[in-house]
Order: sequence, then C-alpha cells, then structure tokens
Amino acid sequence: MKHLLWVCLLFPLFVFSQSLSKYVPASLVLKRAPVIPIASSKAFMHGSRNEKRIALTFDACATAPRSRYDSSIITTLLRTNTPATLFICGKFAVEHMNEMRFLARQPLFELGNHSFIHPRLSVVSAQRMKEELQLTQNILFTVSGKMPDLFRPPFGEENDSIVECAASLGMRTIQYDLASGDPDTSISAKRLINYVSAKAKNGSIIVMHMNKRGWHTAEALPEIIERLRKRGFEFVKVSDLQQ
Repeated sequence: MKHLLWVCLLFPLFVFSQSLSKYVPASLVLKRAPVIPIASSKAFMHGSRNEKRIALTFDACATAPRSRYDSSIITTLLRTNTPATLFICGKFAVEHMNEMRFLARQPLFELGNHSFIHPRLSVVSAQRMKEELQLTQNILFTVSGKMPDLFRPPFGEENDSIVECAASLGMRTIQYDLASGDPDTSISAKRLINYVSAKAKNGSIIVMHMNKRGWHTAEALPEIIERLRKRGFEFVKVSDLQQ
C-alpha cells in the first residue's frame, strides 16, 4: 500500500495526457492546486450510528457529449436550507464554470472531486488515475477557488490503489451506505421518496445525482428532505459527519 502511495506521489503534477487536456478550454489558464497534507487512506462509509445526523451527496458525473446540470436540485437545497456535499467531475466543471463559481460561494455546500471524465479507475493505469484526480483538483481550484479534500470514485468503485492515490493528493475517499438508485430509469419519484425516506439511518451518507441522470431526483428531493426531517434527522455536510 505504501508503494502505491509513493508511485502516485511521484508522477509530475502538470503533465496531462492529450486524451484529458483536450476537454479543457484553451482560454482557461489552470492554476496549480496547492499541496495539502496526505489524507486518511481509509474510505469513509458513514457517520456515527449514535447521532441523528445524515449527509446528502450529489454526484455531478461527466457525460458525453456535454455534461448536464440540474439546477432545480440546487434550488431545492437552497430553498430548504439543506447542506449537501457535491462531488464534481472535472469535465462537468469546465462545461459549467459559472454554475461552479455560484456553488462554491454557497456556505451550505462543499465540493468534492469525482475524477475528470468518470472512468472505471480500477482498470486504468496508475498514471492515468493520478491525472484524473490531479487535473480535476487543478480545475476546481482554478474555477471555484476551492481545494477539495474529499474524493468519491466513479461508480463507487474502490481498491487500495484508488484510495491511496486520493490520499496522496490530500483527499479522503468518501463512499455511501445508502444508494438512492436514482440513475435507474424504472424507479419513479414516489418509489425514490419511499425508499430513501425509509432506509436512511443515523450517520447515513445518501448518494444521488445532479447531472440529470438522476431521472426523478429533482421531483423527489423536496419530499425526501421533508420526510427525513420529520423523522428527526439533521442534514450536515460529509466533512461535518466525519467529526
């Protein structure tokens, strides 16, 4: 595991393959993301089971040809004063730079890294893995001024090399214990509401999507929030859940 960590650290910070850099607009001058301390190399699955605190997380996955942004989800979170952690792909960020600047200014939200183009990191090379994470860090820092210290692997797929590479860049890997199932086109808004509202428990990290691949997420979200608050849960960011 230590060997994997140092392999990840040794790759140059600003050498990115053409397959990734082609997505970055020539007009965007990337800033070097600050070096931050190595993070925990243990993935975080959920918070304390003794406290009625839960975290809503939303993945902004990159899609082709252009990533989509579901503004109605953000509107609901702001209207209901609900904190959330947003895991952003680098390609998504460069395609929605104005929205990213807006999200970064909202104290209710924190930003996390979700790779650049959302590949299966378990089957790419160590160098490509590092590029995916580092380029996204640079983009998020350039566009939003924020330096994420949280990382969610695409598809929730993790192994030692993925977790260690994220840790080497100062990011703890964040998983979840409640998958909403919102990318499934067969799941209706009502079913989504009933499932998430019933399955959440103390410390839960709930994953949904904000790239319009959560087909009924925006429709279901207001009632999910209302029902979970009625059950006595407090919504917090993932960083707060870790404390």
